[in-house]
Amino acid sequence: MAKDYYKTLGVSKSADEKELKKAYRKLAKQYHPDANPDNASAEAKFKEINEAYEVLSDEDKRAKYDRFGSDFAKYQQPPSGGYPGAGGNPVYTDFDPSGGNFDDLLKNIFGGFSGGGRTSQANIKGRDLEYPVKVSLREAYEGATRHITNGTRRIKADIPSGVTD
Repeated sequence: MAKDYYKTLGVSKSADEKELKKAYRKLAKQYHPDANPDNASAEAKFKEINEAYEVLSDEDKRAKYDRFGSDFAKYQQPPSGGYPGAGGNPVYTDFDPSGGNFDDLLKNIFGGFSGGGRTSQANIKGRDLEYPVKVSLREAYEGATRHITNGTRRIKADIPSGVTD
């Protein structure tokens, strides 16, 4: 049975952010496990309320929920670039197809080369790709670009200038 997040929070489909937050806070307080110790049904209701608020308070998730229902995650397309064997030209993206950037990769590999004014984009759930890349001191200082091939995908990785250890 499909979940009706609007019904769970007791709001209309046209509810704005303020109405959602007000309804969420009221219900979360009422069904919070601390307020209902040893009450499994209250805990289950609290989890439903949190799930509903998590989806409806996020503009992107709410749009997908409104279009596809509570199973919207099943209908999501793979991250940019499609899938192996899709044909066509190689896809050029920022390094991390899950929504991050090369700076995030360097943080994962070297424990934090952060520099410059770049900020990471919101991560998309899925498998992160990591590749070891040799970078000279000069390239780390001045910045560089690498092209990495993964199966049928070609990924452009920008190394920001001025990264420090």
